[in-house]
Amino acid sequence: MTSLKISETLKELRQRAGFTQQQLSQELHISRQAYSNYENGTRLPDLETACLIAEYFHISLDRLVVTGLHPQTPADPFAELPADYQELLRDYTEFSPEDQDRLKSYARYLKNADR
Repeated sequence: MTSLKISETLKELRQRAGFTQQQLSQELHISRQAYSNYENGTRLPDLETACLIAEYFHISLDRLVVTGLHPQTPADPFAELPADYQELLRDYTEFSPEDQDRLKSYARYLKNADR
């Protein structure tokens, strides 16, 4: 299951904005206790409240809840692909832009030749 980042994201967003929990809860029209529970991770906001918070801070709901403000990027973007796909993609990234274009043209040719 995905680890939710909402608590740490809420705290960082609030601190960046220079608000206390009381001030931000008033801005969002929710109780300070409810906001404190969201930020401390003891409760999750309902969908409507989560959307309100995301809209207030101009971030996506996904970023608020799942990825957070500092998403982790995998060390190897191809790691979850089958080995032969990984090899093909690594080779492709090492080609010059001209060779990449030629390979794409050839792939289109092969794709259309089967029709």
